[in-house]
Amino acid sequence: MQKHVGYLGALLALGSSIAAVAQTPSAPTPITKYDGTYLFVSSAKVNETFTTMRTEHPRRCPDLQPRTALTIVNGQVRFNQQQGTIGPNGKLSTRLIAPIPSGGAGAFPGTELPTYGRIDENGTIRIRRIGWGCSYDFVWQKQPKSR
Repeated sequence: MQKHVGYLGALLALGSSIAAVAQTPSAPTPITKYDGTYLFVSSAKVNETFTTMRTEHPRRCPDLQPRTALTIVNGQVRFNQQQGTIGPNGKLSTRLIAPIPSGGAGAFPGTELPTYGRIDENGTIRIRRIGWGCSYDFVWQKQPKSR
């Protein structure tokens, strides 16, 4: 009888470990269908002015445009000092990865500037970058792969 209980315990342990392995999710597949270089097309201020804690007088938001192309490699998004990810549905989000100079578009050194957007079926990226005082809408267009 003890021998049968021992076999039964071993079978149960083996069965539960097989079930655990079967339920372990596989590593996510990198999203590569959006990979490429996207050149800057346009920017627009979401708001024209902002106020700070130091003064009640409104300040004008500066004109702003990205200094670099936006690139996507294996689902990883990069432009200027922003980096983030893109999902299988074309939604993307990024965050600031380095401090920006004080006064840059209403942001302060060390603050994170969230950016959210999406890619459409034509390879156009539209994103909104939200700053402390000034927010911007940016547009990029995917460039054809060179042969």
